[in-house]
Amino acid sequence: MLQNLPFYIALLLAAFVVLLLLWLAWRRPNRQRRAWRLLASAVAGVSLVLLVFPPATKQAVSPGTAILLAEGYNADTLRALLREFTAAPLLFSYHTPAAKAAPVPDLYTFRRQHPGLTKVHLLGYGLHQEELQALEGIAVEPHLSAAPAGMAALYWPENIFLGEPVEVTGTYISPGKSGAWLYLDAAGQARDSLEIPAGDTSAFTLRYTPRQEGRFIYTVTSKAAGGTDTLGRVPVQVRPGKQLGVLLLASSPLFEFRFLKNHLAGLRHRVAWRITISKGISQSEWLNMPRTSLDRLTPKLLQQFDLVVTEPQALQNLSAGERAALQRAVTADGLGVLTITNAPATNRSTAFFTSFQTKRVAPQDTRTTRASWEDNVTATATAAPYMLVNSAAVSVLVTEQNEQLLAGAKREGWGKVALSLVPQTFAWQLEGKEEIYASYWAHLLSEVAKQEVQETFWQLTLPQVPQPNWPVTLTYIDYSASGSALPSATVTSLADSALYIKMPLAQNPVQPTQYSGTFWPHRSGWYQVQAPGAPPYLFYVQDADDWDFTKIQARRQATLAYIAQTKASSEVAPVVYIEEPVPLIWFFVLFVLSSGFLWLEEKF
Repeated sequence: MLQNLPFYIALLLAAFVVLLLLWLAWRRPNRQRRAWRLLASAVAGVSLVLLVFPPATKQAVSPGTAILLAEGYNADTLRALLREFTAAPLLFSYHTPAAKAAPVPDLYTFRRQHPGLTKVHLLGYGLHQEELQALEGIAVEPHLSAAPAGMAALYWPENIFLGEPVEVTGTYISPGKSGAWLYLDAAGQARDSLEIPAGDTSAFTLRYTPRQEGRFIYTVTSKAAGGTDTLGRVPVQVRPGKQLGVLLLASSPLFEFRFLKNHLAGLRHRVAWRITISKGISQSEWLNMPRTSLDRLTPKLLQQFDLVVTEPQALQNLSAGERAALQRAVTADGLGVLTITNAPATNRSTAFFTSFQTKRVAPQDTRTTRASWEDNVTATATAAPYMLVNSAAVSVLVTEQNEQLLAGAKREGWGKVALSLVPQTFAWQLEGKEEIYASYWAHLLSEVAKQEVQETFWQLTLPQVPQPNWPVTLTYIDYSASGSALPSATVTSLADSALYIKMPLAQNPVQPTQYSGTFWPHRSGWYQVQAPGAPPYLFYVQDADDWDFTKIQARRQATLAYIAQTKASSEVAPVVYIEEPVPLIWFFVLFVLSSGFLWLEEKF
């Protein structure tokens, strides 16, 4: 083949062709444009020879090093990385378009086609855990891109009780040139909205209070200069309001306790009220519960209640045995005790329930202040001339100006004891502020009352937002498990009853009360997982394009975790030199132009 002739033969042939063309151009009688004829002849001769014997350049490459471009890679990062190499690495793209990069259909095929790879520079948002397994044994150096504008973090409760608000909280990165509005939509209407300033990363909270029980799908949308976009769905299960057992203990028929009794009874809570008329004489009332003797507090009686609301004098009037029974109910059974007072309790017999450090802040007997509690609800309240001294042991329930405490709680064993310096909340009802009154007491009850303890329950472990065709890990927790046999679990789709999956569970070797299983949903919608002896657990699989930021976060976290577990390679990548042919199109164009000039020049 001519291409295999020695270089010097090609050089001699090129010299002969060029000299021949130059001689022919020189000997023509017409001396006009002789210089141009000579130049065109030389170019035509050289380009013709180079078309027959194409030249090549030697390029240093590193076959053991590759650059893998994933979704979200930054072109500036790629250019800066390429400048660092003396030998060009192999360049590939994975599920993202990129010029001059060889596309990779899947990473297992990529690994088989390039068995000599020892190091991969990964650009973009990263790879999923399952994808990284294909690169096992290869050192991965990340060059991860920053999170794009849009949603960056998100949380909402899976379950709420009727009457509680759904709170969607998170972080949103607004585009640099224009701000954005976030909306929480329910039943086709915007229920709450918030503006995110331009170029700002802002924490946000969107709220909506459902008015009926059941399973609901809300949506979060964003509106910016580019239009309106549905960011994702918010699946929530609204359960019936929890019916608490509340025991009211008062030393006299106080208005505060009478209004509270009626309010709790109207919410279908079980309420018992014992009022001390005089020494040894008391009056009792029962609402939404069977009548039972309240003459003496006993462990059996206290087991019927989740919360005791009282005041210092009523505690002092209890016998030593009753106070001991009440204390044991707190520490051993998780009972909550809330004491309402307008002055610090100084009796040592009630110290277990009232030993909160206080500080006087006003000379008068009462004062008016602005009280605030959960969800930034604020209202004018009549308070005692004291404040609670904050400490690590005291959890905040109600505050006033300068974050001073009006009510706080302490953990005592399994239960809580709390003290409130707001003794006259019934005034809100007299002023027609029923919503303020209801919000205040709902907050105190939820924080202080006995917490429900479940021995068996399910949790959605990974991912935060399940989506079709990606693994979903569920964890079954059984505190009563003996560990002798693995529990069985089944997953069903509520939209397709024919979809019935038996999911095997594996016991956690470190925490033997936990069992985990994984399954792959193939469609969006509500799913239910069940295990014998445990209540069913419902979760929602979202559409593939919902909450894109969660996929980016998952890839980033999986990539960083993979790199932390693998050891960085200290081997120097080998360098080889390959011949890169010069494109023939340039020589062809030069040959055509120069030959065309010689032909036209001879004609004219």
